[in-house]
Amino acid sequence: MTTPTEPPHPLPRPAQLAIDCLAALALGAVAVVTANGLGTGPKGAAMKSAIGDSTDLCRAVDDGFLSGRLYGAIDRTVEWRGTDMKCEGGARPGDDGLRLVFAAPGNVKADRLVFVIGISGSIDDLAESERAANVTIIDEKTGRFFSSGRQDRCWTTITSVDDDGHRYTIGGEVYCSGSLPSLNDGSSVSLSDLRYSGRLTFDES
Repeated sequence: MTTPTEPPHPLPRPAQLAIDCLAALALGAVAVVTANGLGTGPKGAAMKSAIGDSTDLCRAVDDGFLSGRLYGAIDRTVEWRGTDMKCEGGARPGDDGLRLVFAAPGNVKADRLVFVIGISGSIDDLAESERAANVTIIDEKTGRFFSSGRQDRCWTTITSVDDDGHRYTIGGEVYCSGSLPSLNDGSSVSLSDLRYSGRLTFDES
């Protein structure tokens, strides 16, 4: 005779809801990182995929910048300007919006951060507009990824768009309604006063 086994007790509803929310958030964050053309591989891989070795748009001119304040798992003031930083920009994979990448100088063994700002829509009518944005912060030293994870958490106000015939210079501010959770653990990072001026180039082929 087989002794019936007691079915497992379900989690209390609040606990189950919390787990479901965390799972959904993690999946959304992975989708954002993938959409921005990045991967959660070994340290240094993110930077290599975000900024190619042969192209550094900030070295062409010295008026690019990224400034802001980070709180939480990373507590730091960011003030990167001109040729002391690295930057890249263009269309996101699949022509799904735009992507700006900013990084402090140094190698992958240094305490370096990489910022990826994904902007919805095309370059057309970008000036003086407000666009949904995805924000990903990569801590190269620890290999941690922090991402907004969904479209309605962050947005950017575009303050300037300049076209010199070879590349676009995009200036703006980023706002987020909540912190950016880590893809690696339970920590998070909050942004304050994040402003940028970056560059976009497009493949004409």
